[in-house]
Amino acid sequence: MKNKDVMDLNGHLEIWKIYNTGEEKLVFDEDNTITSGMGVGLGLLYAGSGAVEITDFQIRYFQLGTQGDTRLSSYGVSESYLASALGQADPPRTTDYYGAGSPLILAQHELMAWDGAARANSVGIDSWLFGTIPDSAIKRVDTNSVTYILYIDRNTCNGLTVPLNEVGLFMQSPLGNATKRSNLVAYRPFTDITKTDDFSLVFKWTLNF
Repeated sequence: MKNKDVMDLNGHLEIWKIYNTGEEKLVFDEDNTITSGMGVGLGLLYAGSGAVEITDFQIRYFQLGTQGDTRLSSYGVSESYLASALGQADPPRTTDYYGAGSPLILAQHELMAWDGAARANSVGIDSWLFGTIPDSAIKRVDTNSVTYILYIDRNTCNGLTVPLNEVGLFMQSPLGNATKRSNLVAYRPFTDITKTDDFSLVFKWTLNF
């Protein structure tokens, strides 16, 4: 399979604010970038190399970040990490970034760099924090489209000193390492959102294969 065939994908991201009153407001509605990490993961899958378990090639994680505004005019398929993913500390501490009352299921493992190696985070360690995408949040739209719904409830990501403005989707662990090493497969910086407990956020991210 040629790389052009592997990368003939596209995606679209909607971000909704859901207020406590029940009001829903669409605050972002744009195409995203499918990164080269998707080609790496699918290339390993179709070549029969890398991970043995098919689940390792599934998109099961996401990250939110706070410095996507630095990439608004320059981001592209070569992205392999968020500019400033939440949870970069030694060690990552869930309550510092997502809130003690957050129902998110969080995972902590390695992030794949452009060359397949583990990428060190901002404090020089290989451990990164990821949000988990449950089965119930993955919807088959049609034969060639899947929507991932990322739900950030009213108690999550409040009190950050800077707004949220970037998000990424990650394949679980296509190399099949003993320690999971996730790769960025889709990325999008977005308009600043200062999260408060007045609303929840819903990211509706559709990938077309």
